Amino acid sequence: MSTQDRQLGHGRDRFRVAVANADFDFRGLKVDDPKPTGRQLLAAAGFRPPEEHLIFQVLHDGALQERRLDETVELREKGAERFIAFRSDRSFRVEVDERRFEWGSAKLTGLIAKQLAGADDPACIGVWLERRDEPDLFIEDTDVVELATEGIEKLRTGQLFLLYIEEKEFRWPKPTIITEQIAELGGWDPSEGVQQIDLATNEARTLEPGAIVDLKELKTFAKKIGWRRG
Repeated sequence: MSTQDRQLGHGRDRFRVAVANADFDFRGLKVDDPKPTGRQLLAAAGFRPPEEHLIFQVLHDGALQERRLDETVELREKGAERFIAFRSDRSFRVEVDERRFEWGSAKLTGLIAKQLAGADDPACIGVWLERRDEPDLFIEDTDVVELATEGIEKLRTGQLFLLYIEEKEFRWPKPTIITEQIAELGGWDPSEGVQQIDLATNEARTLEPGAIVDLKELKTFAKKIGWRRG
């Protein structure tokens, strides 16, 4: 840890750490001990009684490592300053993009899965729950995945595609969309028709019923292409 990350206090260095709850809301604090125990960190962050909580260290690669209450953590090493605490008596396992994480709650939201995956722009990333012998289930940011005490729930992330329908912004979880789905998103009956608009030139073409639009081809022009009824 650099000298910028330390502040002198009471004749010795104070070490800066950040402890969050399960929604990744990190709160900074300083501790005097360069090797505090999990119990000390929980108490310093206000998670009391420590015996009713779990604490995980956020490693430099984004993985989580559970720390026992009596286990010490070296704060003078780079990447040892962030922790997540849970009011729980057991941990659960989840796999996101083939990376396994320990998690201190039986519930995990789509947004938290994106954060575990290290998404730079969560708004442009989607989350799917992998299911055997059936299509993967799309998980919204606020959707909750129940983690089983046995086995591992597997999630994957992928690109969301930006659509502009009658000047409103929508995010679509698939690389293609059909005429009827555009109308449904826009909030009108498909029988009213759908027009694809070049927003730069205002040129329009009518989409046939069932027409497939490849959003991967349009993604670099997302701010120039839109749709409207008609």
